[in-house]
Amino acid sequence: MDRLRPDRRFFSFRPKTALPHSAEAISPHEAQRTARLYNRPMSILIIGAPEEAHAAFIYEKIRARGGHPVYFDTRQFPASLKISLCPDEHAGNLGQLADGSETVPLSDIQAVYWRYHMGLNLPPLKEQFLLDMAHREIESTIGSLFRMLDCLWVNSPEAIAMHAYKTYQLQLMHQAGIRIPQTLVTNDAVAVQEFYERLNGEVIFKPVRGGAHTEKLKPEDLRPHRMKELAKAPVQFQELIEGVDVRVYLVKDELFAGEIRSTTLDFRADLQAEIVPVTLPDPVAEDCRTLARVLGLVFTGIDVRRTPEGEFVFLEGNPCPMFMHFEQQSGYPISDRLVDLLMGQ
Repeated sequence: MDRLRPDRRFFSFRPKTALPHSAEAISPHEAQRTARLYNRPMSILIIGAPEEAHAAFIYEKIRARGGHPVYFDTRQFPASLKISLCPDEHAGNLGQLADGSETVPLSDIQAVYWRYHMGLNLPPLKEQFLLDMAHREIESTIGSLFRMLDCLWVNSPEAIAMHAYKTYQLQLMHQAGIRIPQTLVTNDAVAVQEFYERLNGEVIFKPVRGGAHTEKLKPEDLRPHRMKELAKAPVQFQELIEGVDVRVYLVKDELFAGEIRSTTLDFRADLQAEIVPVTLPDPVAEDCRTLARVLGLVFTGIDVRRTPEGEFVFLEGNPCPMFMHFEQQSGYPISDRLVDLLMGQ
């Protein structure tokens, strides 16, 4: 019967030789040294899938350097990806991956790159109660697995989750002394009218959580039939910051900044926008590092507006930014530095 019991240091039910482990997080260098002792490659887990361009780009860069990247596609659990967790031993194995050809011990994962959570594929259950239960169980197991991975995270589940609460992030940035736009998040039409008048109509609006382009608030938007829409969902309103967009990438402590020359209010809508490398003033660079620290980020894309007077106003810090187009246009080695970080180099 003992042969049927799992070695609790692993996720797999097959007998294995246990790696030493610690309750303390180990560095990528220490993880690599330990793996070499047992003749096993260290793994870098990429939360994403091959069809996501940035995940695939980093996957291939890690492979080209002799690393061992592994995709974690959340859609595959539990139908084709097997996970077993043993919390009493503070260790485990990420079980069979999608093709069934590989077992990855938890202790072999030296870093995690959270590129994109692909969502969940729920089982075809007809009863809503069972479907809800399955959803909760799947979500809870994946969340526990993430938090049991005692390694470098780029970025952590907590930092990723916080990005859903952008208003709170803005407050943290403001409390850290970082200049942010005057902001109102509300479903109250009266509050919107007062905010609009206080800023002399220089107001933009966008979703509270993101997902759509920024637009200028016009007088006709304040009419009753438009304001009634606030009863369906709150909206974020901000002072219009005239000036130029600057995107800053931070990888650990290194910064890569580029001015985005666009003809639209939201540069994401301008496919012809030009990216020009710029050097940030020292106080602004320090603000970027402060933002990353207060939001718990080791890799981020920071959106800033530089006013005609030279003031830098911070909009947000994205925990899993796209970077390929920016890198191509600017020539900055963003992906190389990201892989350096993941591989402990």
